Amino acid sequence: MTKCCTVTLPTEMRDVKIQNYINGEWAAPSSGAYLKNYNPATGMEIAPIPDSKSADIDYAVHAAKSAFPMWSNMPGVERAAILNCIADLIDQNCDILATLESQDQGKTVASAAAIDIPKCAAYFRQFANYVTEGIRETESSMKLVCTTSSINKLVPSSQRATTQHVASGVAALITPWNFPLLMVCEKLAPCIAVGNTCVIKPTELTSVTSYLLTHILQAAAVPKGVVNIVFGSGVNAGEPLVKHRDVRLISFTGGSVTGSKVGALAGGLFKRVSLELGGKCPSLVFSDCDLEYAITTHVRGAYQNQGEVCLSASRQYVQRDIYEKFLDGFRQQVRQEVHVGDPADPATFYGPVVTKQHMEKVTSYIRLAQEEGATVEFLVNPNDPVTNVSTDGRLTIEGLEGGYFIAPTLITNVSQGSRVMQEEIFGPVVCVLPFDTEEEAVQLANDTQYGLGASVWTEDPEKLERVMRQINAGSVWGNNWLAWDDCMPFGGMGCSGTSREHGPWSLEFYTETKALYTHTV
Repeated sequence: MTKCCTVTLPTEMRDVKIQNYINGEWAAPSSGAYLKNYNPATGMEIAPIPDSKSADIDYAVHAAKSAFPMWSNMPGVERAAILNCIADLIDQNCDILATLESQDQGKTVASAAAIDIPKCAAYFRQFANYVTEGIRETESSMKLVCTTSSINKLVPSSQRATTQHVASGVAALITPWNFPLLMVCEKLAPCIAVGNTCVIKPTELTSVTSYLLTHILQAAAVPKGVVNIVFGSGVNAGEPLVKHRDVRLISFTGGSVTGSKVGALAGGLFKRVSLELGGKCPSLVFSDCDLEYAITTHVRGAYQNQGEVCLSASRQYVQRDIYEKFLDGFRQQVRQEVHVGDPADPATFYGPVVTKQHMEKVTSYIRLAQEEGATVEFLVNPNDPVTNVSTDGRLTIEGLEGGYFIAPTLITNVSQGSRVMQEEIFGPVVCVLPFDTEEEAVQLANDTQYGLGASVWTEDPEKLERVMRQINAGSVWGNNWLAWDDCMPFGGMGCSGTSREHGPWSLEFYTETKALYTHTV
């Protein structure tokens, strides 16, 4: 590990006082206004969020622009040392970050501590390694005929060419609420590793750990202005950031509707844009699969992180001759192993959804399915402290009566054209339909406006390869789900987004590529 300073973070939510972080200093929003924030497990108010406006964005962008010449010209090994220090400080504070992430977002402390926070540190180390080794440049040489002193005299000559990757300038990083700190770090690490400066606008729904990150950045001696974090709504802070004339590139992760607005705003201003948007990800389960393993993975794929995962396995298609057996096993495993409740309890598999408004959105889809005549089942574990299950799946948890809990919901006998099959619900709701042939399975999988991820399940290697290659999605897993490789590209097709990030693809997105030609006689 790199030797660096330590940092003291608040360990209790009551001690968190969120402020903007601009030019290396904390400041209240220029308006003096704050947005209310709630713990989704209790419904109680917690740390309010600055309601920043255009003036705050202007200040932050100016700070980032001023810091860019210094930071972009710093040797890569020096930037890498700072990134490694950030990683060390994240690791050292994993328990605090995981606990407060859970209280802000609703995910379990266990999943945040085991997955989210370690991956945050890993991103900084990954890109520290990339810039230490240097970005691989493309070289070429060719023979050509060119002129010398006379325009009419052509002589044999040659040319050597190479690429040069250079930092772009000020980046806008706009992040979602389902993996709050993880998504910030996923964008921030490559952005500053290659020499850009940035303004981050986290979602106003889950801002706590982004604020804690500001203390880590300062302790790691990130120079003033390199990273600025401005909190607030999309309208008041996000839109001015996207439209700001000094922002050169934008990385946005969020819903497809908002993403289309970001793309439209930025496109006319000739900014480089990466959009990672929603998904309605299919899985195709063939009768020759390892059924027990497939069921276990599909339970996890449906309900992990309350189903608030853009790659959630929310459309599951199962070959007809094993359809009922799959459903029986699915129901049994959910009722036995999926515990819904207090996200601080290590036994809990998933906690509340993020907000009361989001709970209403998710349950509205459940009510729609019921109105359409679909079969809707709430697979509640009989050992969970549930005191009431409403007709639309809302759960009342003993001791957490104000929380935003929804039952593990299974929908069958639903039309392929139903909105619950075609729209992203983003909650603990899964639809399972049968199919007969391979051709039908592929057609059903591709019958969507989205194209983010998918999975295929079969023990036939030729069929696996054949079907995977026919699915229109940015990431397709064979006999697995969400087995992540951060050296591979990530992004979507259609309404799931544009561009690709992660690994070398992030290096490409966050840099401008120049071609340098040198004439040799």
